[in-house]
Formats: sequence, structure tokens, C-alpha cells
Amino acid sequence: MPKKTSIERLLALKERQERLRTQVAALEARTKEQQRREDTRRKIIVGGAVLAHAALHPEFARTLHEVLKVAVTRDIDKNAVADLLESPAAVSPPR
Repeated sequence: MPKKTSIERLLALKERQERLRTQVAALEARTKEQQRREDTRRKIIVGGAVLAHAALHPEFARTLHEVLKVAVTRDIDKNAVADLLESPAAVSPPR
């Protein structure tokens, strides 16, 4: 088999480089998606724990109410936690 020319080797290396770029991009995307899923799960767990604690401790429920009044600013988010924004007594145990 004849030896490859410099141009042929260069083309082969560029093809390999492009395949590696594609693999790196795919792995980075999978990693980012996994991190996003883990972050979402963590927020759900923490939120559930906070709501459960607020349901058992009225003073904490009042603190949570005050925090939410300040921190939740978008209308869509306010609608999602409207019951918690109405009154500290509205905090009920998570389902």
C-alpha cells in the first residue's frame, strides 16, 4: 500500500478532528442536561422540606411568607405560589 501524501494525512486528521468536536459537543450537552436534571430534583426536595417545615412551625411559615413576598416577582411565579403569598397560615403540608 502506498504511503499517504501530506495532503491525504491532513484531510484524514481534519475529518478525525471534526468527529471529535462532534463527540465533545454531544458529551457536553449530555452533561449539561444531567446537571439541569439534578438541580431541578434538588430544588424539588428542598422546596418540599421547606413547605413541610413551614406547615409544622408557624413562625417559620411567617418567615417563608415574608421571603416569598420579596423574592417572587414574576406574575407567573406569583400565580404558582399564590396561596403562600396570601397568608402565612395558608402553608399546608406538601402532598
